[in-house]
Formats: sequence, C-alpha cells, structure tokens
Amino acid sequence: MPTRAFVCALAAALAAAVLAAPSAVAASWPASGSGITEGTATQSRSLHGTVMSALTFHAPLPASVGDHPAACDDLHVLRIRAADGPADPSDADRVLIAQPGIFEGASAFMNVGANLVTRALEETGRHIELWAVDRRSNCLEDLDGFRLARRTGDLHDLVDYYYRGTPYDGHRFAGFLDPVKDAAWLGHVGMRQTIDDFNAVITRGIPDPAVRRAKVYCGGHSLGGFITGAYATADFDGNPATTADAGYEQCAGFFGLDTLVTNKPMTALLGLDLGDLGPELNEQLKAGSAWHFISVPGVIDPELMGLLSGLGAAADRAPDRESDLVSYLPADPAVQFAYRLYHSRSWWEALTAPSLRNTRYTNAALFGVFTDDNSMPLSIVQASSGFFGGGPVADKAFPFGTLGGTLAIPTGQSAWFRRGPLYRWIDYDQLGTVPLNGSGVPYTSPAKEVTDIRDLARSFAALPMNFVEFYFPTQLAVDAALGTRDSVHPEGLTARPIVDIIAGDGPNLGGASTPPGSPVAAGYNHLDVLTAAAKQNDGKPEPVTSALLKFIGLGPS
Repeated sequence: MPTRAFVCALAAALAAAVLAAPSAVAASWPASGSGITEGTATQSRSLHGTVMSALTFHAPLPASVGDHPAACDDLHVLRIRAADGPADPSDADRVLIAQPGIFEGASAFMNVGANLVTRALEETGRHIELWAVDRRSNCLEDLDGFRLARRTGDLHDLVDYYYRGTPYDGHRFAGFLDPVKDAAWLGHVGMRQTIDDFNAVITRGIPDPAVRRAKVYCGGHSLGGFITGAYATADFDGNPATTADAGYEQCAGFFGLDTLVTNKPMTALLGLDLGDLGPELNEQLKAGSAWHFISVPGVIDPELMGLLSGLGAAADRAPDRESDLVSYLPADPAVQFAYRLYHSRSWWEALTAPSLRNTRYTNAALFGVFTDDNSMPLSIVQASSGFFGGGPVADKAFPFGTLGGTLAIPTGQSAWFRRGPLYRWIDYDQLGTVPLNGSGVPYTSPAKEVTDIRDLARSFAALPMNFVEFYFPTQLAVDAALGTRDSVHPEGLTARPIVDIIAGDGPNLGGASTPPGSPVAAGYNHLDVLTAAAKQNDGKPEPVTSALLKFIGLGPS
C-alpha cells in the first residue's frame, strides 16, 4: 500500500504538471470573446485526410454602408487543414489566405487547398492550411434549395424551391435580386471594404504580427490577385508614416493564381497607367452607376449562377443519371436565351432550334457543357475536365468565334420520331480516342485535361459556402480595374516575395507584365489552377501545388 509521503508526492507532481502546461488546457481555438466561431463545412469524399470547416468572423459593416441584412455583418472563411493538424492555425507551419476571383465563392479553393495540405504533409511532414475568403456579398445568396435537395436526396426539390414555392424549414424563396432596385448597400462595398475585410480575417485569425510575417502567405485567383495587390499597398491605421499596420507587413509573401499580384491591373492588361485619373474616373462612375451588382440577363446573372450551382449538385449526386433538369425547370426568357447562347453553332440555330432541350445528357455531361473548355466559350468559366462520349460532335465557334480554340458541341438530337443518343462524360484521365475537329485535329488530348469533373462538381455543390458568387459588387469591379486612393504604400509590392502562377491556356490576366520565369501550368485553363486533380496524366506532381510549396519554402529548391 502506498505511503502517505508517496501519495503526497504524486499529488504534488500531478499538480505541477498541470500548472506547467497551461497551454494544453487553454489551447482551444477560436478563443472565447474573439468574435470568431468555427462550424462544419462540406467534406469532399475524395479529399482524404483533410478537414474543412466554416469560420465566421463577426465584423459589422460601418453605418455609412446603409441598411443591409444582419447576416451581412459576418465574414465567412473556408478553412482547409490536415485532420491531425493543430487546432490553432498559429501553430501550423504555414497558412495561405486567399481571395477568390470575380463571381467566385470560397469553395472554388476546395481542391487546390486539399491537394496542397495533403502534399505538404505527405512530402515534408509539415502542417499547412489554406483559408478561402467568402466575400461580403455572398451573404445575399439564398442556398436553402440546395440544403433541401441535400436533405431529401431529390434534385427536383432544388428546382421546386426556387421556382415552385416549395418551402425549406418554413422559408420560401423570395426571388433573385434586381441589380438596380435591390442591395443598394453593395455600392459601398468596393475595394476599400474588401481589403478591410481581408485584413480582419488575416489579423484576427492569426493575431500575432510576428507569426503572420513568418508564415502567413496572402494571395488570390484571377481578380483576387488585384485585390491582393491593393491589400499589399494599403494603410490600415490612417497614418501613412507608420508601417506596422500596412498590408505588406501582415504577410510573409504574396501569390497569384492565373493572375498578377498588382495594384494597377489596367497597366498590366492594357499598358495604361491612369495615375490620378483612375480614382477620379472611378468616383464619376460610382456617382453615375445604377447597378449595384453585375448582372447581364441570359449571359451571366444571379439566376444563371444558381442554375450552374444546381448542375454541379446534380453531377455530384448522380453523375451518370440522365438529366431531366432542363425540361423540369420552368425557364424564363433570359434562361432560354442562355440555353441558346451557349448551346448553338450559329445565330440562326440559336434563334430557331431548342437544341439543349432536344439533346440527352447525363448530369455530368450537362455540367461539362457549361464548365469545360471544350464547350464553354467564356474563358473565366473554363476547366479542363474531359470530353463528351456517346454520340457525334461538331465544331462550335459561336458566339465568340474561335477565341480559345475550336469548341465542340454534341449534334445527336432527339426528334418526334426518334430519341437521340445519351451523351455521357469521359473524365480527364479516361479519354482514349478523341474525335477530330473540322481541321482534322483531335479536339483535345490527355496533356490538355487536368481536372477531375467529380472534384469540380463537389466544389460547386459545397455548403455552406459555394463555388460561385451570385451578386458580385459593381463597385469592386470598377475599383479593381481603375484603382483607388488606397495604395498608400507602393513599396509593399517589392517588400515581400511574390509568385504569379500562370495557366498555360488561360486568359493571360497578367499580360506583358507577367514577370519572366513565372511558373506556367501547361494545358491549364483559368479554373484549373484551383480545380486540377492531384494525379495528373503525365505522372508528374500537380504543378500549381508544386509551385506554391516551393514558394512557401516547403518544396524542392
């Protein structure tokens, strides 16, 4: 039986051990009273070993913004980390914090984030995280139709919520917002508010300035590179003479994904240095603009963004099932116009032939019609995820000519006396023999296909933050293009290392200003830098994550 002295000594030792390790007790993150909460987010089935969570930062908008929904006083961030990584992000080896591109939400970074986290752990044993910011305007999206369909497993419920008045938990869809009549407060959400929000996420998420300067890397995709450039040169305490608060002092380096990290995008794209004229012109446009968010009916608008998300949800849930979403949707004239614009070979065909309704697609193939670089003509919506199978295809140069190469369109359609073939999707790594285009050249090749459409669909179907941004503020687009007076510290763009990773087949947003020697991902399109699969057809490591790991000091020199 233990002696009294032994018991006392053991108790003292245990007490000393507890007192000597208070961090083990107080290590919970986020801390109480921080205004940050952490909840669950979609876990992709293919991205093993990662945890995806939804961070919420309470950050009320200033009174000058005007009336706005209470939900818009919160910022949301998708946090991606290793399952066995530290709970406190300040304890991670690196943290990358990213801004999405135009019309993009946080889940656009799901795949590149998971690939990056997984590779860092497998190849170096180091724990890194990627945070993707869901911009303020995403608070206006009603995603309850997606929640309803996920709960019931019936994709028709998604359509019924948005078009037939079916409720979700007693709530009914109030309709898509009007760019002129609604959301006037978005007119105050330009570059200044966006970089203030970026700064709140960075400095509150990683509160120690020394930790931020040592291992936080800030960047973005597409327009996110221009936001990052503005952030790097911004002042945040109102005193330009002090620099501890400056954007560049909060980050160890800056990265751009198919973009250029710059505060002067017009110079990069068009060679125009607007100087003081840019901000002056910006103010004039702001005063005269009646459009609070970008919306072009039938081309790119909130309803089409919702429909694109719906196609992703269908391709995620039932990729090989024949789609009936086009016929089930009670499409208005704007949606019908979009069908014809994106699924016709000429203006005549667009005006006369309802070809999309007459073509049979699996859910995955229909999703490919509107996202794949072999079919979708808009470069900012292109990924390289495979090709059509199951029926004949033909060249498509409508509506933008042959910009970006020769596109393909299925031509096997149903008629009253027969059913057309069912087009399926052949994934990026299963191509086999590809049909020849009108010039006798295959439409694509394994070297040009890099994204797994299953990963792409999962990111589009993600909740609570989705891939697309329904209501992109017009003022942010104007500020990004023309510049603001917020670039107080231009030295910020040379004070820290910068890497711009370029998609070889992308729109070249850096123009002639892209630094020589910038890493180029061959065969990649604009979205591929975010969505490319970890396993590539050439057997080599995925190049975007390779370049990022090297840049943050965890890859081969």
